[in-house]
Amino acid sequence: MPIYEYRCDKCQLDFEKLVFGQDEVVCPTCGCQVQKLMSACSFKSAAGDFKTSGTGKSGCSTCSATSCAGCH
Repeated sequence: MPIYEYRCDKCQLDFEKLVFGQDEVVCPTCGCQVQKLMSACSFKSAAGDFKTSGTGKSGCSTCSATSCAGCH
């Protein structure tokens, strides 16, 4: 049961959704069509901090921190 990231075509809302099988996904705010986004991959290093692929931001789409150390 993967969690995917989406962006609404109309209102540009970014959100995550747990998807079961072939569930249709629409924007939770306006109900319009959405596009699936490429998700960043993260892992916990031997030092105990989280590393993310991509731009150095956290793996959580709703978080503005640059490290997951404070919340994970």
